[in-house]
Amino acid sequence: MLQKWITSIGLDIGTSTTKLIVSKLLIANQQNQFTLPGCQIIDRRVTYASSIYTTPMLNDVEIDVQRLTVLLEQEYKNAGISLDQVEAGAVIITGETARKQNAESIVHYLAEHAGDFVVATAGADLEGILAAKGSGAIERSAETNAVIANIDVGGGTANIALCQNGKVIETFTLHVGGRLIRLNSDGFVTYVSSHLTEFLKNNYLVLQEGEKATFEKLSSICQLLAEETVNYVKALNQNSSLLVSPHTRSSIPETIMVSGGVGAMMEKQKPKTVKEVAIHGDVGPLLAYHFQSIQVSQAAETTRATVIGAGMQNTEVSGSTVYIGSKRLPLKNIPIVEIPVQQEEKWNPQLFQERARASCMQASTIFSAEDPPAAIALSHFPYCSYKMLQELAKIISAEFIDCFKGAKCLVVLCEQDIAKALGQALAKQRKELEIICLDQIDFTHGDYIDLGLPVAGEAISVSVKTLAFSS
Repeated sequence: MLQKWITSIGLDIGTSTTKLIVSKLLIANQQNQFTLPGCQIIDRRVTYASSIYTTPMLNDVEIDVQRLTVLLEQEYKNAGISLDQVEAGAVIITGETARKQNAESIVHYLAEHAGDFVVATAGADLEGILAAKGSGAIERSAETNAVIANIDVGGGTANIALCQNGKVIETFTLHVGGRLIRLNSDGFVTYVSSHLTEFLKNNYLVLQEGEKATFEKLSSICQLLAEETVNYVKALNQNSSLLVSPHTRSSIPETIMVSGGVGAMMEKQKPKTVKEVAIHGDVGPLLAYHFQSIQVSQAAETTRATVIGAGMQNTEVSGSTVYIGSKRLPLKNIPIVEIPVQQEEKWNPQLFQERARASCMQASTIFSAEDPPAAIALSHFPYCSYKMLQELAKIISAEFIDCFKGAKCLVVLCEQDIAKALGQALAKQRKELEIICLDQIDFTHGDYIDLGLPVAGEAISVSVKTLAFSS
């Protein structure tokens, strides 16, 4: 069994705090006479965790990229690693920070200065998924077969992921966080997020900047925020003015756990005065108490849940029966275009060709003229005969060439162990195309994919993610 350790980082730039972890991932190529060869991560170890820093800002809307870069360089030095040693991981901008003016440009800048194969990403859905991985919610759902909800409450948002059988089945985000209301030790309010205005009005409450808030009013607001969050997670409320984007509930959790900076404060005693509430300049401690009072459990990992999910859990390994007819690896930020292979009872090449043509044409109008312009992800893939395989290869290559004129590299993703055979068939169809065909890729929760270098045999490291930024 071939094994290899790789170094992964996670850098989480949140509304309130920034932190970094370094971890080691053990990748093994496992095969025997009874199974197809396959690669998986069999061990994960955190080797370094940074201090938790206040996120550096130039002003209310601009992240200080220079100070972030200096911080990253110093933390790499403290961890005893260099850029060329980093083979996986994620730089993520989360919560309210993802809405800051220069978030998108910074996340790409940091990715280029973090290592050759580090994901650059921001987006509430992915943040919720990573937090659920890092908090232990996904693992617990696999062990119990129950639906587990993880609420990751930070400074600006509560990112919720519902997990079942070891997978995230639903995500959504609420404007709930410790720093949506800020105040000084005397109780004077210095900031109230505009996202709370409608919610407070609906509950006959008003809180304005400059006002001297009483403990009772702050407690009432935090209680309402905690109850609104938990009631929506339990599907007791079908809608909420705090939702970041429209959402329809579909699953009801049996267990709810809370992670994030607010989750970390749940074990502390209830603050009794405004001065105790404002110890961090916000209402985080009081919000944490009210989550605790409605009997949700604290997650196994809280403050570092998202960064651990990013650094340790975000990397996957492709199947080992892959086809790589290109020397372009590693490749970053390839848009994923999903095409269902079979939506009918029987394989119908004509209907598949229509779907492939429509998807590729739409992608050609959206994405830039990079090469490869997109990765074709084949979903709803049934048993595949030799004839079907040849027809698939012919249709995919023809529609790809027709829609992406001038492209020289075709990337195809499969969920099943068919990549080597399909890659060979594609290579025969179009000898001028460089073919990369990968299997055992779960592209359900992602819009983009990064492809790394081989890590065990022919298998390569893969990260599927979203690059959606909040407006």
